[in-house]
Amino acid sequence: MSAIELQALSEQLRSLPGLLSKRDIQEPAAVFEHHPFPELGEASRLGDDTALIPPQLGSLLLACEGMQPELVMEDPWFAGWSAVLVNLSDIAAMGGRPLALVNSIWGQGHETAQPLLEGMRFACEKFAVPMVGGHTNNQSPYSALSVSVLGIADGPVLSARAAQPGDALVLLIDGDGSFYRHYPFWDAATNADPERLRAQLSLLPKLAHARIARAAKDISMGGLVGTAVMFAEACSLRITIELDAIPRPIGINELSWLSCFPSFGFLLAIPQTELLTLQELVNLYPGLLCERIGRFEGKTSGVWLEKDCQTHQLCGPMSSLTGFGAVVTS
Repeated sequence: MSAIELQALSEQLRSLPGLLSKRDIQEPAAVFEHHPFPELGEASRLGDDTALIPPQLGSLLLACEGMQPELVMEDPWFAGWSAVLVNLSDIAAMGGRPLALVNSIWGQGHETAQPLLEGMRFACEKFAVPMVGGHTNNQSPYSALSVSVLGIADGPVLSARAAQPGDALVLLIDGDGSFYRHYPFWDAATNADPERLRAQLSLLPKLAHARIARAAKDISMGGLVGTAVMFAEACSLRITIELDAIPRPIGINELSWLSCFPSFGFLLAIPQTELLTLQELVNLYPGLLCERIGRFEGKTSGVWLEKDCQTHQLCGPMSSLTGFGAVVTS
């Protein structure tokens, strides 16, 4: 091969789309910490195809969230922030603590990717959880964001399936916030002190360790009531929600509160004997609202709403929402 032919081959290889697309990785590389676990040595620096995570004892937890396309387009910074936050809540709901996050971004260039990355970095720094890898495509015809998290449960797992008849349904939520713009998101985190946020997330593993909580579900896009439907489906029990017992910030509409997605909000299954202990522990966390708002019963599964001595069935045993209901064996 002549020098001219070798030069031509080199130019062809240099211009391959698969090679040039790797430049997109420069975007997250400029944002996130390159050495999240320095105790593991040089092999733990970011840049390999898989991140190196410190060894752990306990049950591994893995979760993933995709952001709504409308939010990614309209408010990419908040979408990046929220993508991290909801994953951390998923881990906490199982009585675990987060170890590391990864993300996948699709966009049309720097202008699309940068606010998503900045939002994620802000959340990672607030909660002290590293982003250790992912996938970036800045040549996409659309914008999208997905984030995954790896966590660990050092003690009992708060599976939603573990609720028992007779348990109290308890709402645990941060009431020191406000609705974010025009979205149904109750934001009690973006302006909060990082230490407060980290302490709140650590509360769920404490409840699991002490066996104060038997089961938990983080309040998601379905709101308080929608999350209760998923809870009832998982444990195959009847949940009655006592609407008058639900604590609500002053001036907030009932429907808006029942259907919002809070930055910190959980439904818990608590044995009746542990309610006082739970309240005493939660009192150490300013801003958190903790109230018994209903009950689990061993009748036909579903969710019932109770208000002013009236009861209405929201969903019954034949209503499958997620398809992950309890398996009934004869």
